[in-house]
Amino acid sequence: METKEFEIKKEKWLQEVADGCHEIAIKNENYPDFYVFQSQIFENPDLLNIGANPAGNETYKDMLQRKQIERRTKDDLINSSDGKNNEYISNPDWAISKPILEMFSGKRTREVLENAVIMNAVYFNTKKVEHLGNFKEDKKVMKDFCSNKTLEFIKDVCKPKNILFIGKNAPEWLKIKFHHIDDSVCRTSDGKNYLVVKKYLNEIPCYIIHHTSMNKSFNTGENLQRKKEFFEKVFE
Repeated sequence: METKEFEIKKEKWLQEVADGCHEIAIKNENYPDFYVFQSQIFENPDLLNIGANPAGNETYKDMLQRKQIERRTKDDLINSSDGKNNEYISNPDWAISKPILEMFSGKRTREVLENAVIMNAVYFNTKKVEHLGNFKEDKKVMKDFCSNKTLEFIKDVCKPKNILFIGKNAPEWLKIKFHHIDDSVCRTSDGKNYLVVKKYLNEIPCYIIHHTSMNKSFNTGENLQRKKEFFEKVFE
């Protein structure tokens, strides 16, 4: 059961995000749609999972017309297909989901994943991460606004016990500095490449892995098994 303080902070944060993103998105009819979460929102979860930004190429204008609404509200920032499970659990065949589900396939780790909060560091959707650079003078506004709100969510609202970053973009946008090898806590068998990097944000352990749908050599076979065993030790 969530605390009253958490509910108040959550609702205030969601309102600020909805208002801020709306004001950015309506500047140009070609600006993208936005949303934040792919799960329900909880206080103090064992795991907060953060990706870079949502995939997709729908504009905000087209989304509003399709849904026949005037704007996204604070109650419209969660994109969850069944309204209960997070999207990794609901969509096990997604390219991004398969390696994550395998990494967290143990009894305890699956429980952690099923109850994880899933979000993006930047909330505006693009087909590829680098396409955020297409929005000219507002690309920095988009990144800075969202990154600052994500840091606020972590520190003041959600307060997770652990954070898992999918890919390096999200931690870099949140200004988490790391060295791939020096900060690694799990490596390939030859020791030449990192599989998991560990850093701290506000004293919260953060684990950074290669993007699960883009760096496939690090998300199959032995490498996937090594990460699975690593996270089983983290959450034992």
